[in-house]
Amino acid sequence: MKDYRRSSCKVFDLLGNINNMPISDVSSDLTVEIGVSSFALHKFPLVSRSGKIRKLLLEAKDSKVSRVILPYVPGGAEAFELAAKFCYGHNIEITQANVALLRCTAHFLEMTEEYAEKNLETRTEVYLKDMVFPNISKSIAVLHRCETLLPAAEETNLVSRLINAIANNACKEQLTSGLLKLDHNFPSKVAPMEPETPSDWWGKALSVLGLDFFQRVLSAVKTKGLKQDIISKILINYSHNSLQGLVVRDAQLVKGSLFDLELQKKQRVIVEAIVSLLPTQSRKSPVPMAFLSSLLKTAIAASASTSCRSDLERRIGLQLDQAILEDILIPTNSHGNNHSTIYDADTIVRIFSIFLNLDEDDEDDTNLLRDESQMVYDFDSPGSPKQSSILKVSKLLDNYLAEVALDPNLSPSKFTALAELLPDHARIVSDGLYRAVDIFLKVSISKTFFQFVYAFLFYSFMIQTYMLVFLFIGSPKHEGL
Repeated sequence: MKDYRRSSCKVFDLLGNINNMPISDVSSDLTVEIGVSSFALHKFPLVSRSGKIRKLLLEAKDSKVSRVILPYVPGGAEAFELAAKFCYGHNIEITQANVALLRCTAHFLEMTEEYAEKNLETRTEVYLKDMVFPNISKSIAVLHRCETLLPAAEETNLVSRLINAIANNACKEQLTSGLLKLDHNFPSKVAPMEPETPSDWWGKALSVLGLDFFQRVLSAVKTKGLKQDIISKILINYSHNSLQGLVVRDAQLVKGSLFDLELQKKQRVIVEAIVSLLPTQSRKSPVPMAFLSSLLKTAIAASASTSCRSDLERRIGLQLDQAILEDILIPTNSHGNNHSTIYDADTIVRIFSIFLNLDEDDEDDTNLLRDESQMVYDFDSPGSPKQSSILKVSKLLDNYLAEVALDPNLSPSKFTALAELLPDHARIVSDGLYRAVDIFLKVSISKTFFQFVYAFLFYSFMIQTYMLVFLFIGSPKHEGL
């Protein structure tokens, strides 16, 4: 960053000529201070284009004021330098990288048509309308720049216009993609390439945005009618990028520390925001089970709100027949309790209960819960469309039981509650259940045996210690003492 001081600097050489005016021969008559930077300039070029500078000079009590202090300029000294060059007639190149900065600075310095034709505000608006707003990727990049220009970017409505442009263009691309796929349904001599979906080429670009702007963009595209499967892909990509940076390799080093609390807070905010943006709950939801499971695990670890966890539990329950064992092995948030179980069995009980209470007769897939008295599957009906689903879930539960049975801290009552989740007629074969019970009993017996051995050794040691003390006290030498 150049630091323009009043000492013998030639402004003309730095900032250029204004219509060949011999301004380099005129000494600086105005110093503009922005933070630690100081610019030795001339009043005339500035007041001819900047309403802000003109008003500050007019409002000054001293008509010969030679110093103006601007505590804040959007974009700082760098932005003001570009604006000053523009005032001196320098040809400023407006690019995707600086258009947001120049637009906010022009607004702050009031560089409008009221003071000069084709002023900086107009120039930036033309670039935005011609080059940025019609293009999704450029709109996202400029929106990302706006995150460092708040609140000026909001005051100019630049943020809202960019978000609206992204949403409109996304839906246009969705329509174009749909028409291309329609054309592919007709045979042709040359096999066409699969068209690229919008999420493939711009959805990933949203990962550069902060959470607030990302939420606003997703809400806008949902309102405009972007398909749920595309929204799901965007959310998965954003979650992967935003939460991946918050993973600590050695949790024991930070557990309970201020860093750990701050990490949990960031994870909690991100997870709760992403869950609020998920597509509508449905048995045929486009959101993959593995993604829902990872969100729930993170939500529990980060102590997310009850409503957030309940939402995820219900979503998983609706799609439980798509789950594998890894999806439901949800670790317990033990908070350092060595006697807690390895896996969160209470959460699994709630998830399986949601699945078992699904409305069997809801052919329209409205996914609403029925009255409690009617929340049952018609397992006895051979033509039941959910028979295959319940069989998958019964195998899943038996595999889960076999896994958690290895946990020595799992109580018999909790194991029994899990085993009794499914009705008897939900299992065609009970081999999986018998295997889980066998594992649990062996682990329990081993635990009881070791507890007995430990107690025996402990009490034996204590008895021997008391006997030695008694012999020592009762010895003749000790009595003489």
